[in-house]
Amino acid sequence: MANLPKCPHCGSKNVSRVEGFYRCADCLNDFGRTPYDDNGIPMIEACSGLRFRLGDLFNGSVRLRLGQDGDVCLYEIYDSNGGGLNKYADMLSNEEWNKFRKELFEKVYVYDWDKEYIPVNDGRDVSEDEEWELSVIIDENEEYLYRGYGAYPVYWDKFMKLLKPILDNLNK
Repeated sequence: MANLPKCPHCGSKNVSRVEGFYRCADCLNDFGRTPYDDNGIPMIEACSGLRFRLGDLFNGSVRLRLGQDGDVCLYEIYDSNGGGLNKYADMLSNEEWNKFRKELFEKVYVYDWDKEYIPVNDGRDVSEDEEWELSVIIDENEEYLYRGYGAYPVYWDKFMKLLKPILDNLNK
């Protein structure tokens, strides 16, 4: 049996492959279909950038902006944690950017994420720095916004692993 992904909606491993996508037997959601933009272009190709913030405005945050510019993707990282403001800017090659987008849509299943994540009311304290926001930019007229406060998508760890090589540049 093939190694099937977890459902990005509920985290279940009880999924099956159905005609080029996956279906979760527990929450009955489909996922993993090739998403298309408003012009019929696959999102992997149409995605022109993203913005990401982890943390909050008062206690500090890390912010990342990526934007396609011709055959490269320029990015900037800002870290305002600890009262300082560190900045790093660089670029991804076209090959690196294409690999990043492919993983974002085909391994992290970002298109299948819920739009908002909030913690269940289980009595645990939620820290202010657990706030996050991700905006996947397709073009000037199309953007997908995801956010959370103390709760995260099923594929959060994979997403953070995807960002790690870029975010690690702040430590140089």
